[in-house]
Amino acid sequence: YSKLVKLKPEAPLFLRDKGLALDKAGKSREALDTLYKILTTEWDSRYAEIELVALNDMKSIIQREGYSLKELGYDKELFENLPVDIRIVLTWNTDDCDIDLWVTDPDGEKCSYQNKYTENGARLSRDFTRGYGPEEFCIKKAVKGEYIIQADYYGTSSQKILQPVIVQAEVYTNFGKPNETKQVLTLQLDTVKGNYKVGTITF
Repeated sequence: YSKLVKLKPEAPLFLRDKGLALDKAGKSREALDTLYKILTTEWDSRYAEIELVALNDMKSIIQREGYSLKELGYDKELFENLPVDIRIVLTWNTDDCDIDLWVTDPDGEKCSYQNKYTENGARLSRDFTRGYGPEEFCIKKAVKGEYIIQADYYGTSSQKILQPVIVQAEVYTNFGKPNETKQVLTLQLDTVKGNYKVGTITF
């Protein structure tokens, strides 16, 4: 991931990947400093709002490790603890692709770029039409039942795709709480203009 950050410094997703890898390797403070760079760097407009995704990653690490904001030296106003019942983050491995995250709740309402705020209180982040994502779904107080996760391969501006397009969904339950759990779902997308079921979770 460090090599990817050097090769493509204009793509904040790789900086996020590096931060999450550092955290998984037990280097939580270095992970936080890496993710904080996403918040303090000015990115191209196509990556607008990626700071919000990185901020949620940081909140979870800070709460889990018991860091104080004074100790870290970060802007206190950014880091109010906002735990959520379900958080889903969708990323993909190919630039210049428009892939959309859809999540359908137990009541049958679909949260998508056309319906970013649901009746049950879910929220979907900005629609990334280029780059590698991420797109993020969050719901603070989830209704019980099954949630269907889909990736809609809307299109690509690339002349030729040289590798399979693979999506990855990070699925968190009780995000930012002591009983937080995480699973990662991956799926290869075969054709443009296709809709794919990535998986389901039951809350």
